Amino acid sequence: MDAVSRFICDGLKLRAYTVISTGILKKLCKIHNTSPSASKVLGGAVNAALLAGASLKPGSAQSISVKFSGDGPLRSVQAQADAKGNIRGYVSNPDIEELTFSKAIGAGFLSVIRDLNMAKPYTSIMPLVYGSIAADMSHFFASSEQVPSAMILALDMNGEEITASGGILIQTFPDTPESSIVLAENSIRNMSKSLGESLTCGADIAGIASALMGNFPLTEAEKTEIHLRCRCSKDMLAETIRGFPKEEIAQMIEEDHGAEIVCSFCKSVYRFNEDELAEIMNNNFMH
Repeated sequence: MDAVSRFICDGLKLRAYTVISTGILKKLCKIHNTSPSASKVLGGAVNAALLAGASLKPGSAQSISVKFSGDGPLRSVQAQADAKGNIRGYVSNPDIEELTFSKAIGAGFLSVIRDLNMAKPYTSIMPLVYGSIAADMSHFFASSEQVPSAMILALDMNGEEITASGGILIQTFPDTPESSIVLAENSIRNMSKSLGESLTCGADIAGIASALMGNFPLTEAEKTEIHLRCRCSKDMLAETIRGFPKEEIAQMIEEDHGAEIVCSFCKSVYRFNEDELAEIMNNNFMH
């Protein structure tokens, strides 16, 4: 089952979040018809968003969005996860050739938006430092949220077939001793197999997380099944059209006799006929 799990390690005063998303990634990459390199990038962003969102209040309407954008051929990759286990994502260029993420994204920025159902979502934007999704996310947690963190991401493939997708995020508490941080850092540094290799071989991700924390017992606090589900709707995209200048909407009516909008996340197609566009234009510019 594809799921996000939350663990507490009382012995080291550390917390860990894990995600398995193999089935989800297979579906998402099929929707976007991604090249192997684009699949790896999209998988990294999706797993990063799910791990970052693991601290959201379970079952609430809270959500988190993670976006990497740069001047490289990839252009951008974005994923959004919510507290109910829903995830969606897309990559701007799904046809990129075999490139490392650093070369694919180029110089750019990481944007993280937390929507906690308060007056205004919290947005953090910072330059990419490492050219690695896991490393730059860890840097974000340490710099922007003051939480020392280590993120490990995995997406293993056999040719174009995804064999394993997942990730682990280890974070401190305010009273976590330095010795616990050193132990976890050394364990990660000395991993004999990559996370992807271990998952492909059938290893249990909770066992891997425990091993990274000195095999201290872990207590599972929460487990949430994840689902590939978009938030788009015709009403939502009508709001997008309302933001267009009146001249552009009029041009859609006169020249195209309607409009067709494709959701970037799920590729659903929404069509607006002339009457619907006229209603949007008249209601929007009647004053």
